[in-house]
Amino acid sequence: MNRLKFLAALITLLVNSLIAQEKIQTGIATYYNIVNNPNGISFTSTWKLYFDSNTSMYIKSKETNPIHKPKEEIRGATTIRTEIKILKSKKPSFYFSDLNKKELVFRETVSQELYTIKDSIETIPWKLHDEFKKVGIYQCQKATAPFRGREYTVWFTTEVPISYGPWKLRGLPGLIVEATDKTNKYKYEIAKIELGVKPLVVKEKLVIPDDVKKIQSMSVYIDAIKNEYENTMARARTSLPKGARLAQDHECDRCPKRNNRTKELYN
Repeated sequence: MNRLKFLAALITLLVNSLIAQEKIQTGIATYYNIVNNPNGISFTSTWKLYFDSNTSMYIKSKETNPIHKPKEEIRGATTIRTEIKILKSKKPSFYFSDLNKKELVFRETVSQELYTIKDSIETIPWKLHDEFKKVGIYQCQKATAPFRGREYTVWFTTEVPISYGPWKLRGLPGLIVEATDKTNKYKYEIAKIELGVKPLVVKEKLVIPDDVKKIQSMSVYIDAIKNEYENTMARARTSLPKGARLAQDHECDRCPKRNNRTKELYN
């Protein structure tokens, strides 16, 4: 009898899981992407994850509000406050994935140049932890893994049984709602989850934008981010007044470090 009860409970669990996944065939998750810099300035932008059972599009939203602490400098009796301005591209960054083809196409700006790159969907070696917390209304579990040169801690919820997340993070038995890399430079926080969205609303977003004319290989992107530090320093030097020089990494505790400047790190 106990065995029959167990089988009945198992069948009920499986049916409920299938029903849940059926209801969550399409959806939209809104995230805040946060970049923390060692000089105390942080920036946040809003991104939206559109998804169905096989494809997803993580794209930068126009609802972007950079949050930062202005730099202040005391000169005599005067306080100088410097506001940071960000150059915005008319073409938004995005990450489009196709699980059937195991392909990922993304667009990013590196050293003020826009790249559209064909990547692959990598299996991330997640380790699940027996730690739980609530994020909003969702019960979440902790997972950790190395990915593209960084160590990530994420919280995911099986209450939204899809294997997507922000950026290129994915592969867990539930939606990733929060993620932070070990250095705390990059962080992702869920803002809103919309489930059961009309398929047509989501489907029109699950395509590579028409303005993409050229897709390059991953090797081109890797070369670009490897040279990002040198290119940035070169541009900065050209803008300096005569006789001025830039502080190097070893001279400046608050300068962005060479090995922690880009999201993906390659030797």
